[in-house]
Order: sequence, then structure tokens, then C-alpha cells
Amino acid sequence: MIKKIVFGFLAVLSVSTYSFANQSNITYLIDTPTYSVLDYGSYDLQFRVFSNGGVLSKLNFGIFKTLNLGVAWELSNIIGTGNVVVAVPTLQLKFNIYEGSEKIPGFAIGYDGQGFFYDEQEAEFRQKGKGVYFVFGKEILLPTLNLNIGVNVNDFKDARLIGFVGSSITIIEHSLTGMIECDNIGKGAYTRLNAGLRLWITENFDIDFMVRNLTSDDEERYGCERILKLSYQSRF
Repeated sequence: MIKKIVFGFLAVLSVSTYSFANQSNITYLIDTPTYSVLDYGSYDLQFRVFSNGGVLSKLNFGIFKTLNLGVAWELSNIIGTGNVVVAVPTLQLKFNIYEGSEKIPGFAIGYDGQGFFYDEQEAEFRQKGKGVYFVFGKEILLPTLNLNIGVNVNDFKDARLIGFVGSSITIIEHSLTGMIECDNIGKGAYTRLNAGLRLWITENFDIDFMVRNLTSDDEERYGCERILKLSYQSRF
């Protein structure tokens, strides 16, 4: 019931908000990458606020036309009590091999070492990042309805392919994008269904309201987690 109220409120809010948003460079949905990359000479700065008073910061650059390079850094317990948990900064890399056409999907390969919920004692993330991934993407059926499908390997000690699929659609032109994805496909109970709304405030600035792990209430696996993300894109 709370989820319906929150999403209903955001939808009403977006109707009264008009901006001149550039929605062409959606490189990530919630936890899953798309095949798109940032334009050459542009950058994307993100701050993701999540459970336990944590903030995940990301900074990515379009260093070549088809190549993005970035870094991510997670800090937990910034707000609240207890010691601040500082994770090791991680690398992000994406190479767009093919931009796609009307008939053939675009294709990208990348690496994302950023996981979630860093454990200081184990010196690793409780939820692993994507690791090495391959992703295909294409607009399907309707204008602005995009589908991305991929696989990743994030544990080379027990290497196996993990699947993910994500979709986004423009709900209100220049203002609101809807996102839904299924992550960790093939990992049984650890498969996650996530959804969110991306509200464009200006051409460069957007706010994401997201819910992770919609189908789980298991607090040990951080089930049904509400997240806020701020993102700013610009050029040098």
C-alpha cells in the first residue's frame, strides 16, 4: 500500500513539472547497465542514498566516443549512529562495440566492480557488483520503450553466468521515465525485481525514486529497499 501511495504521488508531481531533459544517455537503470554510453567529452556525477545512512557516489567520463571510464565509492552510516564504513573505491568501464540499428540491437561490454553494503571485516561487498558484463539493447514495440538484456560474471572463484534484463519507457516527454528490471537471474532467492521513476528537473539534472527487491521482505537480504538517487550530466 505504501509503495502505491509513493508512486502515485510521484506521478502526480511529475505532471506539474516540465523540463527540457536529454534522455538519450541512460547508461544505467537501477542496478543494471544499458548498452548506451556517455557522449565523448561528457560526464555523469551521481549520489545514491540507500539503507543504513549510506551514500554511493559515482563519477563517469566519456573519454572516447565509444568508451566510458569511471570510479565509484560507497560510504555507510554517514547519517545516524555508529562508525562510518568506508568501502574501497571501485572501477567502472564500458565499451560500446556497436550502437545498433533499426534491426540489430546495440551491444556493449563492461566492467563494474561496485557492489552494495560493504563488509569491513570480510573486506568485500555483501552484494557483489556486476563484474564483467555483456549487454544488448534496442528500442522495441513502442517509441521510447527500450529493452536491455545481458549476462555478467562477478565471482571468478565460482565463475558462472548471471542474467539481467531491464526496460525503460518515457511516460511524460522531457519529464518522467519509468524503469523496471530483474537482476541476478539464475541465483535463486537472490534474484531481485527492481522498479523506479526518473524525474527530470532540468536538461542535466534528474532524481530517481527507486525500490529494490520488490518481492522480498527478508531484511537480512535488504529486501524491499527504498532508494533516492541524484544525477547530474554535463560536458567539459
